[in-house]
Amino acid sequence: MTLPALPAGNNRLLNLLRRFWGLGLVAVTTILVVATQPYDNSPVIRADGVGYHAWTYAILRGDLNFRDLPNETYAFTETRPGYFWNSYPPGVALARLPAMVWLVRHRDDFGRPTTREHVAAAILSALALIATAALLFYTCRVAGASFQSANVAILAVVFGTGLFHYATYDAAYSHVWTVLGLSTLAAFAARSRFRTGHIPVAWLVLLPAWLVLVRNTNVFALAILGGAYLFLSPHYLNATRRGATRNTAWLVAGLAAGVGIQLALNTYGHGRFVLASYHGQLFAWDRPMHWSLLTSVGEHGLMPYYPVAILLVLLPFASRGVRPGAWIFAMLVGFCLLLYGYWNAWHFGASFGARGFVDVLPLGAPLFAAALTQLTRPLRYAVIAITLLCVYATSSLMAGYWRSSLPYHEIAAETYWSHAVGREQLLALAWRAASHHD
Repeated sequence: MTLPALPAGNNRLLNLLRRFWGLGLVAVTTILVVATQPYDNSPVIRADGVGYHAWTYAILRGDLNFRDLPNETYAFTETRPGYFWNSYPPGVALARLPAMVWLVRHRDDFGRPTTREHVAAAILSALALIATAALLFYTCRVAGASFQSANVAILAVVFGTGLFHYATYDAAYSHVWTVLGLSTLAAFAARSRFRTGHIPVAWLVLLPAWLVLVRNTNVFALAILGGAYLFLSPHYLNATRRGATRNTAWLVAGLAAGVGIQLALNTYGHGRFVLASYHGQLFAWDRPMHWSLLTSVGEHGLMPYYPVAILLVLLPFASRGVRPGAWIFAMLVGFCLLLYGYWNAWHFGASFGARGFVDVLPLGAPLFAAALTQLTRPLRYAVIAITLLCVYATSSLMAGYWRSSLPYHEIAAETYWSHAVGREQLLALAWRAASHHD
């Protein structure tokens, strides 16, 4: 007996699901979480997010004095009599301004986020996450990764590096916007491989300038990536030496513009030249905390909370074809370790995981996917299994953070392990819920 063939439309749908199941999972999960907000902490614009969002009001009001805004965080500091400066840069507000301008009005409570503003912030960060996943998937494919490897890489960086958390639970923070900007630059660089190195000048200038204004530390990531592009693109991206130099020069121009704008804002806000927008001592050079930053269970160490980072850094070295990129990515992550190990708040305050690394870890997706594709089938499936276990551990810890059973600070080892692999992990919770229901 011969079974009838599936309609052509169904075949196309199945092909799409087979090719893009990872992207689909990211999109569906993100939409569901934003719609239901299954966590205790609210509203969306809070803590650091208040400082980022406050620029919306300052821009619309045409007044950079933040004196009249509610200081619910450490954002606003009196830098001269009657004048309060915002320590957080304006890039996130600039990205959201085209939507927020329709929601924010000059009211008696102007400067206090309304429900519509909270909802808009959540939706815009969700869209930024979905766009980031799509851009990284494209770059994975250009790098030579199979559909399977690209999907696994997307799941690894979205759910295993804290990116999902900082696009949903902490949607008002800057991290998802940094990753979106850097992923866009990476996608343009990958696309240039088919266009003899051509990258639109406007993007090369505007994106770096904006990224500096999103998070000032992005200047270091842009410098490393720009230098890598200059030297490697003629060999790997089909660019001429002249074209690579021209593109890098435009990127440097955008970087300089962003730095110049930030320095001008700092100088205006303080009434004197100030290098950093943040106030107080930023680094404790006599107190290196690099090992704790890597391994601390109690204070958001990189490896305990984002274990997939180990695979993202190490696996690309297994492939000769992507090894130059592996060195650049390792340098990028290593620089974050060096910088934040001396940061005055090396544990990043009330955070889920070492959030300073969230900005750069997703850039490892194309290298990871390309290296994964080149492994033998048994080894590839073994790495995929380990990757999914790492993602599961991070997701279980994140779920505990969301329901407040995993504390913000001073997390006991027993609490950590119970959430990662013990009775508070996701499968154990689901099993108990199902048993209770029966």
